[in-house]
Amino acid sequence: MKLAILQGVAVAATLIGTPLATSSAAIAYDDWQTIDAIRAVTPQCRDYPGAPVVGRVSGIMGIQPSRGVAFVGCFGSLSACERWRGPVSGRMTGRLILNQCQVRG
Repeated sequence: MKLAILQGVAVAATLIGTPLATSSAAIAYDDWQTIDAIRAVTPQCRDYPGAPVVGRVSGIMGIQPSRGVAFVGCFGSLSACERWRGPVSGRMTGRLILNQCQVRG
């Protein structure tokens, strides 16, 4: 389980790091690509129900139109979650609402 989660984080850093396009039409398209890329590398809690750490990032993405987005992932360690949430929160182009990693208690 930990290996799959860590591999997902490594892929996230690569996929999420792509720059946004500059025209408003391209931004909307690129936002969807970014959202899909983040979802693809976020370890889903339904797949890792026993993972001890839950990461949450939500905020505003896009310029025209802007949209609220939220991502939740379950991780094998706090450090894996921290490595995931950094690049994800960095993709918010508007207000960052929630950005946390929390050990289940």
